[in-house]
This record gives sequence, structure tokens and C-alpha cells, in this order.
Amino acid sequence: MFRPFALASALCVAALPNWAQGEEDRPLVHFRMDQLQQTVGLPEPQARAVVDRWSRYDQDQFEKTKQIQQLRRRFNDILLGPGAEEDKSAKVRPLLDQYVELRRQQMELKLKFEDDIRAKLNPAQQVRLILQVEDMQRRMADAIKQGFISRPGRLFRKGLQRP
Repeated sequence: MFRPFALASALCVAALPNWAQGEEDRPLVHFRMDQLQQTVGLPEPQARAVVDRWSRYDQDQFEKTKQIQQLRRRFNDILLGPGAEEDKSAKVRPLLDQYVELRRQQMELKLKFEDDIRAKLNPAQQVRLILQVEDMQRRMADAIKQGFISRPGRLFRKGLQRP
């Protein structure tokens, strides 16, 4: 399956509200279209269908991730706040159930996304896509290691002022 999508999408999801909501004039959409057409060899209509589905997946994952982050903040508030361990456990138990359910939903979204994408590609295209996503994932991880951070439409090195 398309496991490399996880990190590549996760790295892109953080920037979603600003520059990747599936609009044609957005850099991530153009980047994905170019990669699918040039590296995977998809014709434009097929690449468009994959990119549109990918954008919907990113949006769905972003929403789930936002909910999980809110739960984590609540966990921290409870666990770091006053009270006995027993009281804290009672307070976090229902939140933990919500957290586990959201994680399950994220996995279901991912599997559904991968199934939808696979249905649009022949086996050779699937392999090319896997290899391309792994390469994109490696490049993003390298950029993060080198201290680059994402800003809408640009990459900036940490500590430098915006141009």
C-alpha cells in the first residue's frame, strides 16, 4: 500500500489552511500535478483526479489532527493541573476514548484514500507514485533537518527575517 503518503501528507497538512486547499492557484496543488504528470506519467485528467482526491484527504486529515491536538492540550491541562491521580484518571478516561476513536478515523481515512488512489492508477503507475512519494518524503525530511520551515508559498531558514 501507499504508506509513504503518511509522512508526506502529514508534513503538508500543517500548511493546508494557508496554501493547499485544492485551489488551482496553490503551490502544493501545482507541485503535486507536476510530479504526477512528469514523474509518475499521468495524463492531466488523471493527475487532476488524484490531486483533487489528495486535497480532500489532506483536509479531512487536517480536521482530525486539529481535534487530536485539542485533546492533547486538554490532556496536558488535566495531567499537569492540580488534583489526585485518581481524579485525573477519571477526567482523562472519556478524552482518551475520543482520542483513540479519532486515531482510528485517521487510519480509516488513510486506507480509503489509498484505495481510491489505487483505483485510479495501473500497477506501474502505483509503483512510480510510491517511489515519487518516498523521494518527496526524503526531501521534506532533509529540508526540516537543515532548519527550513514552511511559510505560505516559500521556505525560510529558521531565524531569518521574511523578505
